[in-house]
Amino acid sequence: MKIPEAYIEYLVHFHGDRDYFECHELLEEHWKLTDIKNRHSVWVGLIQLAVSQYHYRRSNIVGAIRLMKKALNNLIENKNILITLKIDVNDLFNKMNTQLTRMKNNEEYESINIKINDERLLTICKSKCKELGFRWGEQNAGDDYTIIHRHAVRDRTSIEMERYLSAITKRLKRERKLQLKN
Repeated sequence: MKIPEAYIEYLVHFHGDRDYFECHELLEEHWKLTDIKNRHSVWVGLIQLAVSQYHYRRSNIVGAIRLMKKALNNLIENKNILITLKIDVNDLFNKMNTQLTRMKNNEEYESINIKINDERLLTICKSKCKELGFRWGEQNAGDDYTIIHRHAVRDRTSIEMERYLSAITKRLKRERKLQLKN
């Protein structure tokens, strides 16, 4: 399996600036282009992991726990694909279970790292991190308000436009269907 660029970017943000919202955006786009019909895709599991971390850091413990459980189930199901993506699955599952316990105990958020079992991939990710001004694996990275509360401070213009266009398209299809019936 060729390592997708979106996955590399996911790893860079997951370990660099800890922008879990960006991780979600990157892999969601990749998933939509490659595996949209598969709700149990490895990409969905990695998205769920990032979103769980996002919620945990924002003290949304209920959301964090719910998504971490889903991510764990999904990623266990996709263990062999994770291995082809050069992830140390035993290390990842242990960290996810530990994080889940921390969440349930309402302990303070701490970021986790995904152990990569390939020096070439790790070098690429660290190099991209450095280019962006991030430090790979830094614990307190991403403590910036705009990263922690990204969903609330982002520009939603394109999302609102997409929803508007979708509503118009649906209405036109319904109208066309009615015209064909008459």
